[in-house]
Amino acid sequence: MKASHVEIIVAIADAGSLRAAAGRVGKTQPALTKALRQAEDELGARIFTRAARGVEPTEVGRAVIARARVVQAELRKLDEEVRQIQGDRSGSLHVTVSPLAAVRIIPRVMDRFRRRFPGVHVQIAGGHPPSTLATLRSSETDIVIGPVPDDEARTGLIVKNLFASPISVITGAGSRYAGVTRLADLTGAEWIMIGPRRRVFGVGQDFRRLGMTPPDPVTTSDSITSLLAMIEGSERVCSFPTLLLDEIAPRWKILRIPLTDRVTPVQIGLMIRADRPLTPAGRTFVEAVELQAATIGAPDDPASDNQ
Repeated sequence: MKASHVEIIVAIADAGSLRAAAGRVGKTQPALTKALRQAEDELGARIFTRAARGVEPTEVGRAVIARARVVQAELRKLDEEVRQIQGDRSGSLHVTVSPLAAVRIIPRVMDRFRRRFPGVHVQIAGGHPPSTLATLRSSETDIVIGPVPDDEARTGLIVKNLFASPISVITGAGSRYAGVTRLADLTGAEWIMIGPRRRVFGVGQDFRRLGMTPPDPVTTSDSITSLLAMIEGSERVCSFPTLLLDEIAPRWKILRIPLTDRVTPVQIGLMIRADRPLTPAGRTFVEAVELQAATIGAPDDPASDNQ
């Protein structure tokens, strides 16, 4: 299949019709239709079928489109890499980060990165596993910074451990749980979890270690703001990165529960695909992340006394 076929397949999938796709790629509709038929003939299968409005992919087509998106992304990165090696400082980089990384890593990383690559467009998106790893595998994301996956989920990835993030349990100011010291006292509390429902509930392992059934977080939120708003002034509880509390606590009526039971830290890492080399800009970004991560918890770090 030719590179031009890849382009039109993705364009048709995104546009939903041959006419709209033709406009996107600068071809006439007959020329686009002819190119699509060539691609289908080479594959020996239909990629799209007519629908009430436009076209929709066949079962084979869905697999072809997914692969075509990866190929298109790789061709774009190949072009960027060649240009950057030749001295060009433009391009694009897609990075997905956890809330902790967004606050404690990204700002200073961008300062370092911009000194080397002022013209590269950097798209920063928030996210949590497992969806972040799915976008990494599909080439929608170049770099993920956040909780490292378990061994099974690491297949095909390079994982660089950055630092261990201490975890606190927070509740609303005035909550009846404000002064408890044992996890056992929180078994009946309403728990909220950062991230999607299918994410692993990290504190669950600490309950199990103590011989207790972990509570089930019945509310989850990708938005830190909405999560804190639900906790503020309530008796809800949530595990939360300790390194963010100094920045968050003064603005919200929340507090850290003084637990004496150990809450297992979360390992924060940087993930990239093993089979997808980064561009020079991507490698520079990773180096800046590693430099900044090395300062987390160091004596000159603002939160180092509160871990």
